[in-house]
Amino acid sequence: MQNASKLPFMLPLMLDEIEDSIFVMKVDDGQFKYYYVNHAATEFSGITMDEVGRTFYEVNTLEMANYLQQKYSRVLTERQTNRYEEGFLLPSGKVSGESILNPIFDEHGNVEFVFSVTRDTSERQKYEHKLRELAYLDDLTQLYNRRYLLECVASPVSLFLIDMDFFKNINDTFGHDAGDAVLVEVAKRLIRNLGSDHILVRLGGDEFIVVSTEEGRSPAFTVDKINEAFEAPFTVKDRTMNLSVSIGVAVRSEEEAELQMLLKQADIALYRAKGDGRKRHHVYEENSKYDHVENFIHELELSHAVDRGELALHYQLIYCPISNTTVGAEALLRWNRTDHDVVPPSAFIPVAEATGLIVPIGYWVIRQASQDWHQFRNKYGSSFKVSVNISKIQLIEPDFVDRLIRILENENVTPQAMELEITESIVIHDVRDVQEKLKQLRAAGFTIALDDFGTGYSSLSMLTLLPIDKLKIDRSFIQNRNESLLSAMMLIAKALDLLVIAEGVENASQFDMLKAMNCWGLQGYYINRPIELSQLPDISYKRV
Repeated sequence: MQNASKLPFMLPLMLDEIEDSIFVMKVDDGQFKYYYVNHAATEFSGITMDEVGRTFYEVNTLEMANYLQQKYSRVLTERQTNRYEEGFLLPSGKVSGESILNPIFDEHGNVEFVFSVTRDTSERQKYEHKLRELAYLDDLTQLYNRRYLLECVASPVSLFLIDMDFFKNINDTFGHDAGDAVLVEVAKRLIRNLGSDHILVRLGGDEFIVVSTEEGRSPAFTVDKINEAFEAPFTVKDRTMNLSVSIGVAVRSEEEAELQMLLKQADIALYRAKGDGRKRHHVYEENSKYDHVENFIHELELSHAVDRGELALHYQLIYCPISNTTVGAEALLRWNRTDHDVVPPSAFIPVAEATGLIVPIGYWVIRQASQDWHQFRNKYGSSFKVSVNISKIQLIEPDFVDRLIRILENENVTPQAMELEITESIVIHDVRDVQEKLKQLRAAGFTIALDDFGTGYSSLSMLTLLPIDKLKIDRSFIQNRNESLLSAMMLIAKALDLLVIAEGVENASQFDMLKAMNCWGLQGYYINRPIELSQLPDISYKRV
């Protein structure tokens, strides 16, 4: 009881030790009069215990007094605790903290006092602001980081994606500490040249982004400023070296203003700049075709082309003028991506080979050609051969020979009905392995043809190394009508017991020349353009 009797005298001292601001207001005929303020409240508001007994209007500005009167009157009206969140700008110019206003009732149930506790969050806000800065700054260069770019840059006018040329060499040769020092120096130079009116971002690694938010400025101006930053040599481990950058530029159009779109465009432009030889810049052009983007789109779509039934085979006949018969047809792959979008082989075959998709596609071609052979046999006879092109990626598959034979067995086709065309480039890097695979294929009954003969660097030596049956002379020799060279090729083929097929026969003059030279097989637009099997003629070629 003795300690409790001392509590009213000790309470002010205790409340002064609290960091929160405490205001006790006495309610007097609808007015609020200061009854008690602790030390923290005085520090926050400037109001002291000298103001006890005075109203809001006697102590504060009219605007502030109206604000407080409205705030505290709500407690009288609702007769319950009210909470106010932080962050409001007070009429005094300060930012409010978190406030809790509690009514204190007398014995008659009337609100006699309002007890207010306000927590000053300015220090916490400063701390949170510091954390926010750290979250948005790159640790190494102190430029803005990717997160800041994505979250805080709303609508840039233009964006410049910078990639340092051959920066990896610095890390590999001198170590990552030397590379980091170069990146810090790059940041300093960019700040010096561009920092006053551009947003500078380190995207990661040796990639930086310069963002312009100013309308009407030419991209060339910013590109020049970026390149100027790299004019002076850099010092790396006591050595001086000149460094350069490639720059991809994206400029906002009226239709496209989103940051993500500009980032994509700048990345595409950077790829072009680096492909042009580095130390270049390229401005993204909406109507330009960017091959690597097209290739990637082809890759995504091509992976589903077989399942969607978008692939088809067209055939170009091979005519033998010696026997006046149609002896075979080459299967040529076509991709009908949509009803109105036929992708040419030159656009998707390299993509298929680069990504490995040529393997499943190649097996589809072999299966489809095997199925089609039965119709060829009915039209042209049982000795008819259907030719398919085999890529290096297919040929080096460990089980290629076995899978090929199984496909033909399932389609009730003998290997003697199929001719496999390879190019010299398949052989160059691994002659022994290819030799072994071709021997296995020939032993199984397949015919092997060397395609595009004469276009490689060592075609003559290939003839003695490869187990092949036929030579297909490239169309370029036919178009040039070099009879002496063609005769030499045919003599070489005859000496090696190889049949010759001339590709690219496009007119009667070429046809007559090759027929007079006793060329075994002719293929080209003069015989027929590549078309669907159902559209091929039923009879042999009749030209005399």
